[in-house]
Amino acid sequence: MNASSGNDRPIGVFDSGVGGLTVVRALMERLPLESIVYFGDTARVPYGVKSVATIEHFTAQIVDFLLRREVKMLIVACNTMAAVALKTITARAGDIPVLDVIEAGARAAVDVSSGGRIGVIATPTTINSNAYARRIHALDPGARVYSQACPLFVPLVEEGWLDHPVTRLTAQEYLRPVLAEDVGSLVLGCTHYPLIKPLLREVAGEKVKLIDSAETTAELAADRLREAGLAASGLEPAAYRTFVTDVPLRFQTIGERFLGRSLGEVELVEW
Repeated sequence: MNASSGNDRPIGVFDSGVGGLTVVRALMERLPLESIVYFGDTARVPYGVKSVATIEHFTAQIVDFLLRREVKMLIVACNTMAAVALKTITARAGDIPVLDVIEAGARAAVDVSSGGRIGVIATPTTINSNAYARRIHALDPGARVYSQACPLFVPLVEEGWLDHPVTRLTAQEYLRPVLAEDVGSLVLGCTHYPLIKPLLREVAGEKVKLIDSAETTAELAADRLREAGLAASGLEPAAYRTFVTDVPLRFQTIGERFLGRSLGEVELVEW
């Protein structure tokens, strides 16, 4: 089968920066036969402080770039893009399946906490968009959602302070009001957060089910590929490519921490 027209076409994953590599890591583990093209808009991160029109414009550029690489599925690994630009993405994608981390996280939370109390932690932009609460309530109107913005987690993760006393104290402060609501599950609503999942599990306790946005997205991708008959044949080895719009000095180090393996060649895109 020709890779450009068949099931061996790659999955396109994109994010405003490096965080989406946790989704790529989960996809590599769950779907080892699938090729992946990752795009991180590192020159224009963060997206959270930009207008909706600007985010939609940037997102459209990235989607068009990935479509030119003949991807068979698009995965929105950026919570901000998923919250404000999903209509733009799906319109440009046409008949190509589009998945996003918010949908995957919301579905997983409802599956384990039907009609119950669900906590959501994310960046201030994602929390203020109310995107998780809307998706959860659309799936389960009886659910009660308790959201908490955690602005310090991203810089702490990028600093590599994954099990640092400062990170632990910060997590205890952030999670206290959510855990006080006796939630049954906690959605990690940012692609940086899986890197501190062991610490968050300690703070949240064993009774609270942690919903990892990267893992749930990989599971949803596996289901959708199977349903659409798009799973890779396995006749060709999986290939991985990484595109960025700027290569900061620390990108390689941070990227490999997120990916859990060597990043390989990072290709620069200039618009």
